[in-house]
Amino acid sequence: MFQCCELKFSDIKNKDVTDASGKKVGRVIDFIVRFTDNRIEMKSVILGGGRIEELLESLGIRPDKDPVFQLDCIDSISDVIHLKVDVDTLKTTLDPNAMEDGDMKMSELAKLKVVDSDGFNVGNVTDVWFDENTKPWLLIGGGFIEETLEKLGAQPDIDLLVPEEFISEIREKEICLKWTRFQLKATCEEDYAKYKHELESRAEPGDARSTMIKLISHPSRGRI
Repeated sequence: MFQCCELKFSDIKNKDVTDASGKKVGRVIDFIVRFTDNRIEMKSVILGGGRIEELLESLGIRPDKDPVFQLDCIDSISDVIHLKVDVDTLKTTLDPNAMEDGDMKMSELAKLKVVDSDGFNVGNVTDVWFDENTKPWLLIGGGFIEETLEKLGAQPDIDLLVPEEFISEIREKEICLKWTRFQLKATCEEDYAKYKHELESRAEPGDARSTMIKLISHPSRGRI
């Protein structure tokens, strides 16, 4: 079963991959994802070769034909991703159905700007984080989000996390949230105060832990 708990997309990217025989067959260069029914579905992983191969592909000297493996092909993940199949059984990015309409590469998702429910630009996706249940959360930074955190005195290692169920729509160039910027600001302020208090009360001197803010619902207060 594919597991990447408590990891970010940037942590998994560039990991070496071995096939069923233990032979190194490349490294992770991207994921293929789909957004349906308010869920970000991870479909498969794109496997790349060395830097020379990628340079030739970027120059158009050879086709961009990278192996793609489904998540159920993964045996385990540690410092290396171990597959339970041979590399010659895998599809490639150019094979039919490897990428369908509505599919998107994770690297493309992580470049989209984020707007609130009124269309106001609140920041950009900087990474994707997977929680203890391997559910993806979007890390948002820059723009309105960065300004809000700076006003709160937040440190650079604090990330704003948005769960997939609070995304209303993913378009070609932007991700639309179900919140207004006012709801975002109020939630940031409350959650930052709470996590700052927890950090100050529990962390020992010299403890190099980072804090992550999760946008959560407060139904009793009339917020999303």
